[in-house]
Amino acid sequence: MKGIILVLVFTLVGKFTYSKTYVYNYEGLTLNGLPEPGLARAGLRLSCKLEISGLSQRAHLLRIRSPQLEEYNGIWPRDPFIRASKLTQLIASYLTQPFKFEYSNGRVGNIYAPEGTPVTCVNLVRGILNLLQITIKKSQNAYDLQEVGIGGVCLTRYVIQEDRRNNRVSITKTKDLNNCQDKVVKDIGMTFIRPCPSCPLKENIVKGTAAFTYKLKYADSGTLITEAVSQQVYQISPFNEPAGVAVTEGRQELSLVEVKNERVSPPEMQLQNCGGLPYHFPPLLQMPIQLVKTKNPEQRIVETLQQIIQDNQQELHGDAPYKFLELIQLCRVASPDTLESVFKQFSDKPHHRVWLLSGITMAGTVDSLKFLKLRIRNDDFNYIEALLTVSFALHLTKADGHSIAVAADLVTSSRLEKIPMLRQIAYLGYGTMVNRHCSLASSCPNEALQPLHDLAAEAASKGNEDDITLSLKAIGNAGQPASIKRILKFLPVFSSGASNFPVHIQVEAVMALRHIGLKDPRKVQDILLQMFVDHSLPPEVRMMACVVIFETGPALPLVTTMANVILKETNMQVASFVYSHMKTLSRIGFPRFYNVSAACNIAIKLLSPRFDRMSYRYSKVLLLGGYYSEYRAGAFGKIFLMNSPRTMFPSALISSLIVNYAGAATSLLEVGVGAEGLTDIIRKQNIPFAEYSTYRKIKEIGKTLLGWRELPSENPVLTAYLKLFGQEMAFAGINKDIIQQAVKLVTGPADRHTLLKRVIHQIQNGVAEQWIQPLYSGEFRHIVATIVGLPLEYSLYTTALAHATARVDVKMSPPLSGDFRPSQLYESSLQVRADISPSIYSYTVAMMGINTEYFQSSIEIHSKLRVQTPLKFDAKIDMREKSFKFGTTPCQQETEIVMGRHKAFAVSRNIGEPGTVKKIPVLPEGAGSNILKEHFKSSEKTSREGAVTTSDIIPKKYSYGPEQELHHSAGGKTYTQAICVKVTRFGCQVCFYRRARDASVLKNTYFHRLIGEHEAKIVLKPARTDAAIDKIQLEIQAGSRAASKIIQVVTLESEEEDDSSPDDEIQTKLKKILGIENVFKVGNRTQRHKKQSVKKGKTQMTELRAEPNAKDPSSSSSSSSSSSSSSSSPSSSSSSSPSSSSSSSPSGKKVKSQDPKDKTSQPRNRDESSSSSSSSKSSSSSSKSSSSSDSSKSSSSSSGDSSKSSSSSSDSSKSSSSSSGDSSDSSSSSRSSSSSDSGSSSSDSGSSDSTSSSSSQAPRPGSRHQLVRERNSSNSSSSSSSSSSESEYSKTQVSYPKFLGDSKAPDLAVILRAFRNDKKLAGFQLVLYTDLYSTRPRIQVFVSNITGSSSWKVCADASIINAHKAASYLKWGQDCQDYRISSELVTGWFADHPAIQVKLEWPKVPSTVKSVAKWLYTFIPGAAYILGYSGIHHKNPSQQAKLIVALTSSRTFDVVAKLPELTIYNNALWIPISLPVGPSLPASASSLQTPIWNLFSEAPSAVLEHLKARCSVSQDKITTFNEVQFNYSLPTNCYHILAQDCSPELKFLVMMKNAQESADLKAINIKLGSHEIDMYPANGLLNLMVNGVETPVENVTYTSDFDASLMISSEKKGLSLVAPDYGIDKLYFDGRTFKVQVAFWMAGKTCGICGKYDAENKQEFQMPSGSVAKDAVSFVQSWILSEKPCAGACKLQRSLVKLEKTIRLDGEDSKCYPVEPVLRCVKGCSATETTPVSVGFHCLPADSAASLVEGQMKLDQKSEDIQDTIEAHTACSCEELHT
Repeated sequence: MKGIILVLVFTLVGKFTYSKTYVYNYEGLTLNGLPEPGLARAGLRLSCKLEISGLSQRAHLLRIRSPQLEEYNGIWPRDPFIRASKLTQLIASYLTQPFKFEYSNGRVGNIYAPEGTPVTCVNLVRGILNLLQITIKKSQNAYDLQEVGIGGVCLTRYVIQEDRRNNRVSITKTKDLNNCQDKVVKDIGMTFIRPCPSCPLKENIVKGTAAFTYKLKYADSGTLITEAVSQQVYQISPFNEPAGVAVTEGRQELSLVEVKNERVSPPEMQLQNCGGLPYHFPPLLQMPIQLVKTKNPEQRIVETLQQIIQDNQQELHGDAPYKFLELIQLCRVASPDTLESVFKQFSDKPHHRVWLLSGITMAGTVDSLKFLKLRIRNDDFNYIEALLTVSFALHLTKADGHSIAVAADLVTSSRLEKIPMLRQIAYLGYGTMVNRHCSLASSCPNEALQPLHDLAAEAASKGNEDDITLSLKAIGNAGQPASIKRILKFLPVFSSGASNFPVHIQVEAVMALRHIGLKDPRKVQDILLQMFVDHSLPPEVRMMACVVIFETGPALPLVTTMANVILKETNMQVASFVYSHMKTLSRIGFPRFYNVSAACNIAIKLLSPRFDRMSYRYSKVLLLGGYYSEYRAGAFGKIFLMNSPRTMFPSALISSLIVNYAGAATSLLEVGVGAEGLTDIIRKQNIPFAEYSTYRKIKEIGKTLLGWRELPSENPVLTAYLKLFGQEMAFAGINKDIIQQAVKLVTGPADRHTLLKRVIHQIQNGVAEQWIQPLYSGEFRHIVATIVGLPLEYSLYTTALAHATARVDVKMSPPLSGDFRPSQLYESSLQVRADISPSIYSYTVAMMGINTEYFQSSIEIHSKLRVQTPLKFDAKIDMREKSFKFGTTPCQQETEIVMGRHKAFAVSRNIGEPGTVKKIPVLPEGAGSNILKEHFKSSEKTSREGAVTTSDIIPKKYSYGPEQELHHSAGGKTYTQAICVKVTRFGCQVCFYRRARDASVLKNTYFHRLIGEHEAKIVLKPARTDAAIDKIQLEIQAGSRAASKIIQVVTLESEEEDDSSPDDEIQTKLKKILGIENVFKVGNRTQRHKKQSVKKGKTQMTELRAEPNAKDPSSSSSSSSSSSSSSSSPSSSSSSSPSSSSSSSPSGKKVKSQDPKDKTSQPRNRDESSSSSSSSKSSSSSSKSSSSSDSSKSSSSSSGDSSKSSSSSSDSSKSSSSSSGDSSDSSSSSRSSSSSDSGSSSSDSGSSDSTSSSSSQAPRPGSRHQLVRERNSSNSSSSSSSSSSESEYSKTQVSYPKFLGDSKAPDLAVILRAFRNDKKLAGFQLVLYTDLYSTRPRIQVFVSNITGSSSWKVCADASIINAHKAASYLKWGQDCQDYRISSELVTGWFADHPAIQVKLEWPKVPSTVKSVAKWLYTFIPGAAYILGYSGIHHKNPSQQAKLIVALTSSRTFDVVAKLPELTIYNNALWIPISLPVGPSLPASASSLQTPIWNLFSEAPSAVLEHLKARCSVSQDKITTFNEVQFNYSLPTNCYHILAQDCSPELKFLVMMKNAQESADLKAINIKLGSHEIDMYPANGLLNLMVNGVETPVENVTYTSDFDASLMISSEKKGLSLVAPDYGIDKLYFDGRTFKVQVAFWMAGKTCGICGKYDAENKQEFQMPSGSVAKDAVSFVQSWILSEKPCAGACKLQRSLVKLEKTIRLDGEDSKCYPVEPVLRCVKGCSATETTPVSVGFHCLPADSAASLVEGQMKLDQKSEDIQDTIEAHTACSCEELHT
C-alpha cells in the first residue's frame, strides 16, 4: 500500500495549489578563493522571501520580497558579509516585480518577466527556480538521466529515500558538470585552441559538480517541498596539481515558512517570455576587471581620453594600460555616430588620435568596424594607420552575420585595391573572421565565403599568380569544407589545367586544406592520399600532402598505406621525408597525438632503417620539445626541411611551435621560408646564352631525341609567411625583378635617391618626436553558469603599450653633394647626438569569479612589466678611418630599467559605488606562519637576549653578503633580496631587487607560489667614486691607426735608453699598456739549466697517435714536439731551453721535485725563476731593472747556450724563449704531447712583491709537471739535412711563444674608459693581434684594466702550430698568472682510422667556475644515456678532458670522450654529409702515413669539392653525377650525349663517341657559348679543334672572356676545360678518360648519360622523355644522337619492333607492340652486334585489326601490359649502301 502511495506522490510532485500561497525563505551565495582558511575571499549573498502562488495548472506566480544583497571581501571565515545598500536598492527595483513561470510535475518551463528587466535579474530568478527542478522516475529509487538545469543538460543522478513512518521523502541529486550534452558555456578568444574530446577528465583544469538535497512532505494536493539545499563547486587547477586549486562555491537554501490560503490574481502588467531554465548570457559582456558606467558614452570617452593624454605626456603612467582597457570598454558600447563625433573632435590631434583609433580598433564590435570602413573609404587614414586598424579590427572583431557583411564590404572596396599590402592583410584577416564565425556551425553560409571564392575565380581566369596565392591563403584561413571545390581547381590530380601552375601555387593549394582537414578529415584525407601516391607530381607537393594528412589525425590503416607506398617509392626526397615524419610522430607523448603516434610506431616497422642514414640532400622532419604529464602541459616544435631536386640545400623550411595545455592544443607560432631558383641570383647574370650559335644547335639536337623537353624556366623567388594560432597573418615574396630594382636603386644616378636623400636631410635637420602606440590588447574568457544564477568567469586580459621619445641631431662631413649616391655614405664622417627613451609596458590580469554589469566579485592576479632604457649619447663614425666613438654620461640618478610586479587580490565592485573598489590581498600579513622559521623564546632570558638574529639560524655558507638580505616578516613568508654589481670606475652600479611573499607555506604547489606578492626590478644607480666622472667613452679603432690609439690612452714615464729605436719604444709602451711584459719577455743572455733526471719506465701507447714531423725517426727524437708522443724514447731534458714547464713523465710516473723551501740552487736571473713556477709573484727592484735592461738588449743577443752567432732583432726574437712557463706551455708542442693522464698545474709557491729575488723551485712531490725538451742548435744544424721541411718548421716554431706585437701592429683596439676630474685613467682596453697569412697563423687578444696601477688582465692566444695541430689558451688574473685554461686540437689516427683529438685542460680556475662546472657535470651521464651513448666510470685526470672523433667511413664516425671519473663513447654515428676520407690503414702502416687531408687549410675546400658532382667515363665504366656506376660499350660512330644543360638557357652540351683510330679511344664534342670544341685522338696524339680550327696541344692555353670566361689548358696527358660561367667547373679528357665537374647551381638542371645531379639514385636512368628506363643499356641508348642514314656515320635509328611471339594475356592470345623504340640498323644495313634490352609492351587481342604502322605514333601513350627482352643493334654492316 505504501508503494502505491509513493507512486501517487511522485505523480503530483511540484503541485502548487492555485488557491494557496507558499512562503519560503531563500538564501544564495557565491564565494571565490583558495580552499585554505585564513586567506581572503570575495563573494556575494542574496537573501529574500519568496511567495509562490498557483495561477493555473501550469502557470505560477513568483514574488520576491525584501531582497538583500551583501558583499564579502575579507578573510574567510573571520570577516562578515557587508550589506550593499545602493546595490540592493538598484537590484530590488527589478526583483520585486512579479515573475511568472511554468511548472508541472517538478519541471520548470518558460519564465516570464516584465519588459525591460535586465538579463542578470532574470538569471537570478532562474537560479531560484532551479531549486524546484525535480525529475522523478516511477518505481525507481536510484537512476541516472540527462536533466535540464540552469547550467544546461547535464548528467544527473537521483537517490530517493522514503520515510514511511512520517510520510516524508528525501531526494538527493548530484550533477556532473563536466558531462553535459548541452552545456551553457561561452568562450571568447579561444577559437583556435582545439580541445581534446578523447582526453580523460583529469586533463581538464576546470572541473565542477553540484549536489541537491530535497525534503518533501505529503499533502492532500500532492507533495510539497519543505526544504531544499544545494551546493556547487567549481575548481580550477592551472598547473593540474591536485592540491593547487582555487574554488568557487555556490550555495542555496530554500525553506518553507508558511502556506497562506489566499488566491492571487495574475499581474496586470504585460510579461515577456524570457525562455526556459538554462542560463542566458547578456548581449554585451562587461569586462571583468573593471566596472564602467556606460551611460552617456561620448562624454565618458572624451573624459577618459583626456585623462590618458594628461597622464602620459612624458612617459607611460602606471595606470595607462588600465585606462586603455576602460577606453576599449566605452568604445564597445558607443554607436557609430558617437565614434564619428569623438573622432571629429580629436582627428587633428596626433596623440589623441592614436589612442582613440587604437581603442576603437580593439573594441571589436560591429559598430567600430563600420566606423573604420567609412574612414578607409574616405581616405582619412595614412598608410600605417590603415595597416594597423584593418589588421587588428578583422582579427579582433566579434564574428557574426552582421560583422561578416561589413567586413566583406570592406575587403572588396576600391580603396584597398590601390594598396596591395593593405589588401593582402584585409583578405587574410577576413578569412580568419570567417573561420571564427563558422567555427561552431556545421556549415558556413555562402555569403561569407563568396568574396574569397570570387577572388580565386577571377585570379585563375586572369592567370594572376599573386592573387591566386592570396586567395588560397585566405581560403586556408577560413578553413571551410565548402571551399574544397575551389581548391581542387589548383590541384593537378583533380584539374587538368592545374599542372600548368607553378609548384609553389600547387603547394599553397595543398596547405589551404589544413584547417578544412580539422572539420572534415575523411574528405581531405581522400583527396590528399590520391596526390601522395601519384609519383608524377613534384616532390614538394607530395611532401606537403603528407604534412596535411598527418595533421588530420589519420588512423592506422591510412598510415600503413602511406608506409606501403614508401616501400616502392622511387623519389628519395619523398621517402626520406615521410620516414622521418613518421619517426618523429612516433616519439610525441602528447595525449591528443596518442593514436597517430601509435599508428606511426607500428607502420615504421615496415620501412627500412636505411632512411635514417640519408644525407642532408634529402628532406627531413625534426622534432624538439617535450610533454610533462604531471602538469598536463608541454610544447614541441617541428621543423620541416624540404629539399628540391634542383638545389643542394633546402628549398623550403617550415617551423611550427605547438603548445598543449590541459588537453587543449594550439599552433602558437609558425614561420615558413621558401626559395626557388636563388642559385641563379648568385651566379653571373646578363650572359646572352640564347644569342650564341650553339644555343640553336643544342636545341636542334634535342628535337632529334624522342620526347625531349627542356626544363621549365625558374623565376627566382624568396617567400616567407607568419602564422599565429594557425592563422596566416602576413606573407611576402621577393622575386628577381624586385632584387634587380633594388640594385639599380642603390647604384643608380642621384635622381633615383630623392627619397633617401630627403630622409637623411630631415635627420640632419634634427628629430624631436614622441611616439606612443598600444601594441596589443587580447582577452581570453571562459564563462559558465552557477546554481545561484550568476556567471562564473575565468579570464585573462593582457595589454601592451609602447612609448618612445627621441631627440636626434646628425652632422655629416663632408655634406651631401648634388650628385648624391649611397656610396657617399661610406666616405663620410657622421656625428650623432641623441637622447632617446624607449619603453614598453605590459599589463596582464588573470581573474576568477562573478562578473555582471552591476557587480563583480572575484580573485584577480595582476602582473605588470615595465622595461625602459633611457640613453643619452653622442657617437662618431668615420668609415674611412675605420673608427667608432660612443660617449655617454655616467649614472646621475636612480633609473628603473626593468620592473615586474605580481600580486593576487580579492576584489569586489558594484555599480552603486562606482568609484570604490574593495580590494585586499589574498594572502594577508601573518597568514600561514611557517613553524620551521619560528624560534623558542625563554621567559627567563627574553629581556636579556631579545630576538634571535638571522645569523643564529642560517649557516654561514648560506648567508648573504652585504648586498643581499634575507628578511622574514612576522609570519615568516617575506623573502627580500638585493644584489648589486658595482662598476666604480664608471660611477655606476646595477642592482637587482626582489621581494616575494606567497602561500607556499600552506601548500607547496606552483599555484600557491603564484598567490601572494612578487616584485622584482633592475635598477641603474650612481656609485660612489674617488673623483667625479664627466663622461664614459667607448672607442673602437681598426686598421693601421689602432696602435696610435693605444699609445694615446696611456701616459708613461719613459725609461728607455737614448739609443733605442722608435719601434722599440712603441713595442715597450704597448707591452706595458697591455701588462704583458712579464708574459712575453725575450731572453738576453746565455742561460744554463740543471739537467733533470727522470726514471725510465715503460711508456703507454696513446689512443691517438700524433703525426711525426719527419720521415726519419731520428729527427723526430730531437724535436721538442715528440717528447711524449713516442712510445719508446725515454724522457730527456734540453740544455738550451730557457724555461721548463711542468707535466708528467712519459712513463706516467710523476717527477719528484725539490722542497720549495730549499733555496740552495738559485737561478741566474729572473727568467729562470719565473719559468720554474708560473704562479710566482715575486719581484724586486733589482729584478725589474735587470729585466728592463735585458729587454732593451734583447735585439742583439742570442738565447742559445751553444749558439754564438749574432743576428738581427727579428732573428733573435725568433730564436728566443719565453720567460713564462704558461706561455711556453700553450704554444710549444711539448705541452700538447704530454701523456694522457698528465694534467698541467702551476706551482703554488708565492712570495711578496718586496722580496729581492725569487727562488728556483723544483716540482713538488705529488704535483704534475712536464719536461720540455728543446732542440740544441748544433743538433739542429746536423740533422737539418735529414729532416723534412715540415719538421724544420715545427722545430723553429715551437721554441717559444712569440708576442705578435714585436713584429705586427695591432689590428683592432677597443678602449672603454671614464673621463674623471682628476685626469686619472679608468677603464679597460682590448687589443687584437692577428697573423693569419703566415706559415703559422695566430691570433692574440689582450684585455687590460687601465685603472690606476691594477695589473688584472686577460690573455688569449690561438695558433695553428703545424699542418696537423692547433693550440689555444686563456689566462687571466694578476698579470694573467692566476687562472688558466688551455686547449689543443691534433689530427692523427685512432684504431687505424683518421681522427681528431681535442684536449681541454684547466690547471687552475676560480671556485665559481668549478661549482658551475660540477653542477653541469651532473647532467652529463643522463644526457649521454638519453642520446644513446655508453659510459664507464674511469679515473681520468681530474683537470683534463679529451674528445676523440674518428672517421670510420665517409659517412660514419666514432666518439670517445674522457672526462674526470667518466668515459663515454659511441660508434657508427652518421654524418649528414659525405666527407672525403679514404679507407682505413692497416695497423703497421698507419703510424707512418699522413692524414687524408690537412684539417686547417685543406679540409673546408676538400669538403666543398667533395660535395660537387662529378661524372666520369673510363673505358666501358660510367659513373654518373649521382655516383651510380654501370658498364656500357659505346656503339661505333654514334655520338652519345654525356652531359647537357637542360634548363632553358642550354648553356652547354658534351657528346662522346668511339674514336675512329681505336675502339678503346674516345672523342668528345663540346658545345658552349659561341664555341664548338672537339677533342679527339689521332696518330697516337690528342688533338684539339676549336670552331673548326686546329690548335696545338702542347702547352696550350686557350682563353676566351667575351661574355663568359672559358679556358682550355694542358694537364697531365690530356686537356682540361674550365668554364665556370657556363656551369662547368672543370672538364678533363685524355682520349681514354673523361671527367666533368659541374657547379653547385647546376643541381637538377643537367641531363644525359651523366644524369640529373639531383641525388635521386632510383630515378637515375631517365630517358629524354622523362620516363625511367628499365636497364642501363636502354637508358644509354636513349641518349644516342641519330643521324641521317646517308649523311651521318651512325647507322642506328630508333624503331618500334613487334614482339614476334604470341602472348597469352588475360586468358586470350594477344599480339604485343613496344611502347618505346629500340635501336635498329637503318634500312639496307644488317646488325653485326646486338645486346638484349628490356622493353615494355602494349598488347591487343590477336584477332585485332590494328597493325604496327597504324598505331606507331600513339603507342608511347599506351599502357604497359607486359615486359620482355628483345635484341637491340649496336653495330651495323652497310655494304649494300655503297653498291
